[in-house]
Amino acid sequence: MDRSSSPPAKMHAPGPASSSHAAVCPGREPHFPPVDERIVQPESRFEVMHGQVYEMMGSRQPHAIATGQLAYVLFALVRPEFQAAVDMLTRADRYSDVAPDACVFPKAPTLAGGRRLEHLVFEVLDSQSVANVTEKVRLLKKRGVRRLFILDINAATVSEWIQGSWNELSKVIEDPTCFVRPLGLKSLLEAADADREVALALLAKRTPVLMERIRKGEIRGEKRGEIKGEIKGEMKGLRATVASLCKVLDIELSLERRTLVENADETTLRALVDHIQTHRHWPGGDMTS
Repeated sequence: MDRSSSPPAKMHAPGPASSSHAAVCPGREPHFPPVDERIVQPESRFEVMHGQVYEMMGSRQPHAIATGQLAYVLFALVRPEFQAAVDMLTRADRYSDVAPDACVFPKAPTLAGGRRLEHLVFEVLDSQSVANVTEKVRLLKKRGVRRLFILDINAATVSEWIQGSWNELSKVIEDPTCFVRPLGLKSLLEAADADREVALALLAKRTPVLMERIRKGEIRGEKRGEIKGEIKGEMKGLRATVASLCKVLDIELSLERRTLVENADETTLRALVDHIQTHRHWPGGDMTS
């Protein structure tokens, strides 16, 4: 949504660091308030950045449609342990309380029962300035959000905030931690591709009604072949992700480990990618140490 400066809305006083909710990101700055501790009154259409209150204006039609399409795809793609949301306030720091256009965050609460910080954040850019969106992104990155994206509907591009600048992406967003399959960027820009992306995501989730129709033959054989091809391609992508992570993190990919990756099922591959992304080393236990 477009943002304009405005007199303060009804605001809550910033809570102390020892609030009833535990801070979300261990190892991050200890003075961060919980992400679900508010400054502004929820549902008031206001945000706060660096102590400055902004009124969030209603979206123009292109922005509203793009945000709806983004949400449509995200809700289908997220893994069962995650949740997608739109316009949800997040406490970025002591003096900032902002609402990204869309996000993905873990369903499981903190030990104190509060909400966990987003893993992924998406901003839709229409008439709003890039500088304004970037400032919000900087706040959320400092807070600890893992990945941040901007969908520019005028330029028809999707970019990711990497090392302090926007980097345009070409085909997909791969995030096995949050998504059941890679997110095709065309699905965020074209309605027909959004439908296809959602359909493939529901198939990847083995949605019971679809699996039942396939079993009964209500989806023709050539479609079943297409589905198998998509799944095969997804497995290939997961194996490539493991190899890329090992190369970037200087993890030895021995013959034994390569054999394990080649023969692993989808669940094992996703767990392996998640472990390497999180811990920066090859897992022990059941996998070759």
